[in-house]
Amino acid sequence: MRLLLLATTTYAAKQATQAPRAPGALTPVIPLTNLTQALGGYRPKQDYAVFFYSPYGEAGAYCQRVLPLWDAVSKWHATKKTKRLSVVKFSCEMSTEHRRLCQAAGVRQFPTISFIAHGSLKWRPFGGKFSKDKSPSRVAVYRGIALADALRDWTVALHRVSELQRLWSGFRQILGRERSPQSVEVEALREELRRRDAEDQNRRLEASIQKMRAKLADAGAERNAEA
Repeated sequence: MRLLLLATTTYAAKQATQAPRAPGALTPVIPLTNLTQALGGYRPKQDYAVFFYSPYGEAGAYCQRVLPLWDAVSKWHATKKTKRLSVVKFSCEMSTEHRRLCQAAGVRQFPTISFIAHGSLKWRPFGGKFSKDKSPSRVAVYRGIALADALRDWTVALHRVSELQRLWSGFRQILGRERSPQSVEVEALREELRRRDAEDQNRRLEASIQKMRAKLADAGAERNAEA
């Protein structure tokens, strides 16, 4: 089902006209690395509301009609100085890496608007557990109508949920019931170092075996020459 309902297309265009994209209102682009980390295994320190789009063809034209509404949401949060929330956009057609990341984020059509929270959003109010949504557990996909106010209220509501999750997570970390993101990252780095050490040992062992084989071959050649 498309993000924009046919019945609201005219009204959405009117909303876009009323909220022109001034230079200060343009939604920033999130770098590939930052979005990869946000979707990664450990929980990010902030939330992301992401406008996934394609610049090409009919889908691209459709995204351009909706983007001014998202710019208005981005400008509203910037004016309110909302903490720990980045309202951004991301092109899924810029490269192969971009396309793969969009697929991992559950993007199946353009535009797709997603919210990446601190904890799981897979329950009925956010269109996860009881829907066909294949996005990661911390990602909720917007399924409402394309109105700036509706988009803004959706981001505000999910950000509040995520902030409560973040607070509860911090409390559990104090009690020792949950590992902190820093400890998870440190453990991942240690595991990577152990893996590299094992690879180095395997390479050194293989080099030693090759040297032994060369010596044996040379010894055999000498014996054959003497005979």
